Amino acid sequence: MSSADTKSGDSKRKHTRYAVSDDCRLKAAILLRSSDAGTASKDWPGTLVDVSTSGAHIQISLAAVAYKGDSCVLKLSHAGRKAELRGILAHYVCSARYSVCGVRFDLSFAGADKIYEPFLKTIVASSTLKAGETGAEAGRYREEYLGAGETKLVVWRDDKPERNLVAFDFAMARFGAALSGAGTDMLDNKARVAFRSLAGGGSSVLTKEQEAEARWEFSLAASNLPKTFAPDIRRLLRLVS
Repeated sequence: MSSADTKSGDSKRKHTRYAVSDDCRLKAAILLRSSDAGTASKDWPGTLVDVSTSGAHIQISLAAVAYKGDSCVLKLSHAGRKAELRGILAHYVCSARYSVCGVRFDLSFAGADKIYEPFLKTIVASSTLKAGETGAEAGRYREEYLGAGETKLVVWRDDKPERNLVAFDFAMARFGAALSGAGTDMLDNKARVAFRSLAGGGSSVLTKEQEAEARWEFSLAASNLPKTFAPDIRRLLRLVS
């Protein structure tokens, strides 16, 4: 990931935060090394708010008791893949409904950064998408959405008044996912999604292991599209991922 993708000159923070949708498939919990015996003895499931190259924010129950500087372990999981990231609480703030843990990672442990990287890159690719060019194309209507680096989502609609979605091509972090001729049967649509690698010019031939990786990435990215997107785009990609 380039420095341009992870830093922002307009931000006062050292590393840019990337939003995680409240209905994203990424699951999160935090183990707090607190002096409170009840708090320190279990994982606290929560809602991941954002992530960066150096930390994250997670909302958890008000029942947890912790303090700034406490050590912790943020646990992420999606579709069988897990990442455990040790760190400290940079801040711990309580509101009327939940507590917010600001976690600063300690990535000095062997392999921690590599385990975290697929999660981070996929969240970056999906959360940074913004509307780009639109226009007519061969009897269809084309919409482009551009994100960090080479991330791009292109969707096509038919030329009828309803402008139904008929196809998409999503270049994500490491892989691309595409569907042409989308119909009303979502199970059939899902079976026809084609994957490709974005490395080395975009090879269309994937090993079984690579295709599994691509499906994992698509499942996570499709569930984290910005809420500003049209509902039918978010629904189609989520259902076929």
